[in-house]
Amino acid sequence: MNEEHFWKKILKEIEMGNPSVVVTIINREGSAPNIPGAKMFVNLNSIGGTVGGGVSEHRLLELAKNLLDEKNFSVETVHMEHNETAGDDRSGMICSGSQTFALVPLSRNDKLTVEMIIEAYTEAKPGVLSISNKGISADFGDILTHDKVYSGDKHSWSYQENIGVQDKLFIIGGGHVSLALSSIIATLGFHITVLDDRKEVPTMTDNTSAHVKKVISYKDISTIIPEGDNIYVAIMTFGHKSDELVLESIISKKCKYIGMMASAAKKQQIFSNLEEKGISKDSLKKIHSPIGISINSNTPEEIAISITAELIQVKNSNTFN
Repeated sequence: MNEEHFWKKILKEIEMGNPSVVVTIINREGSAPNIPGAKMFVNLNSIGGTVGGGVSEHRLLELAKNLLDEKNFSVETVHMEHNETAGDDRSGMICSGSQTFALVPLSRNDKLTVEMIIEAYTEAKPGVLSISNKGISADFGDILTHDKVYSGDKHSWSYQENIGVQDKLFIIGGGHVSLALSSIIATLGFHITVLDDRKEVPTMTDNTSAHVKKVISYKDISTIIPEGDNIYVAIMTFGHKSDELVLESIISKKCKYIGMMASAAKKQQIFSNLEEKGISKDSLKKIHSPIGISINSNTPEEIAISITAELIQVKNSNTFN
């Protein structure tokens, strides 16, 4: 579950009058399941998200329910040692590391803060989420140089993470693959923008996963696509001429990923045309085309999965064009 959907579920619960406890990993040392920032919410009716699973998560789930049963709305921290020789802090797991968790009860009184967190992700609006023994808060503006920062001790501590600073996928073309790709990528927390030069495209109208949908002129594409190591571009327009126009317009941009949907023959033709226009082979080598991991995909959904796999591969690498 991505962060935006996670907080939207919490908002729905507290609006219905169901107080919820948000469990967050605020510190980790050594080998341990999941990373700082991973979250789970718990109320008396449902749970969502995960902080790693297993016996440690089950224990945290029970602790959270106890807080709600006792109507205890104070923030609690839990430290777990994941080895067999640990004392009272032993988690029951044997992966050898340790983790500290914050359990933060939320109610209708926290509605504004939760809405601010959702706004950060919905509008890609940078800010900082802070958790301490006083509860949670959110502020827009400055972001952390180092994300997911924990400081202090069990008596006085704080944890902060960036919100709204997420990977952004620009899908150029609003067709069937665009629709399928948006649906899958939305589960990974990308901010999704779909652009097309056609009006009233049914698959673009049906796309409820994209955060932004715009009808534009592809001649203006270079002014719309930004640069950065969190910018991903997937070109899949209605025809090869518009694909070539878009690629030519943005190929010099420093993006984390630029891919173009094409057969081998289409790619060769477009790349040859661009070389004749003075674009270097080195620049063209950076373009992922045919787009996606090779899995013999055929349907829009299969192609979308192959593209998603390639995006994850690039996202988790240290490369930047």
